[in-house]
Amino acid sequence: MKTHFLVILIFFLIIFSCSEKTGSKSNSTDINLEDAIQNAENRRKSDLNASGGNKCLLEYQNKYDQLISEAEVLSATGFTKESLESEYKKTLDNPEYHSFKFKFANGRLKKFPFLKQKIKAPDNITIQSIKAISLAAFENSNKVISDEETKATKDVLKDVSEGNSGDAKADAAAKKAQELNVSKEEINKTGGDMLDTFQNISKAYSVVNDLGEAARWNTVTSELSVLQNGVQFVIYCDVNDDTEKNKSVAIELAKIILNKCK
Repeated sequence: MKTHFLVILIFFLIIFSCSEKTGSKSNSTDINLEDAIQNAENRRKSDLNASGGNKCLLEYQNKYDQLISEAEVLSATGFTKESLESEYKKTLDNPEYHSFKFKFANGRLKKFPFLKQKIKAPDNITIQSIKAISLAAFENSNKVISDEETKATKDVLKDVSEGNSGDAKADAAAKKAQELNVSKEEINKTGGDMLDTFQNISKAYSVVNDLGEAARWNTVTSELSVLQNGVQFVIYCDVNDDTEKNKSVAIELAKIILNKCK
């Protein structure tokens, strides 16, 4: 886990959330969340020497909807076309954060954290997060986060909240937080909770063998992350209460993608 990158990302998410709550407007002098995330991400990729060798996969950053067809999704899930809707999301300019979603209105009742009753929600398969990344960076971002790493990151978060991180973007965000009346205690509490959540999610990773250069399945997030020749893609698959069923469908779809861009 790249501690400094993660804590800066968390810090900007907190500031962005507080800006939304207070209704503050951004202008040319304000910190731009997307630019901040992208700059930190670029530094991380540079540090870990991302290759991006699979040019075929990278080309699909601008056409997520063409990676897997409706027919292939229907075959993998056994669902009917009548229940299918699709959605292409391009909220941020950077195509690394774009996604294409297949939604099925099958009426499945799903259990959500912190809720006692199940709620009717669509079954969902989403193709997302195509980006250049090295094997070292891939393994680093799909591993169990230790207690020691979490503590170290919380220490860095405290430095950021004090405006003493040494990172210009982070220190500017700390100043912005003061302007929004966001306390240091609130930043450390919210950031600490987010880090604890990240750690719990990381414990759910397992290795998927014989799939691309490297692959990981997460039973909590229902995401399959696959690396092939320096490029990653992620399949979110929640089509069944059984996580093994979700995993098998995701793997089947991942193989289709890998056959297009070996």
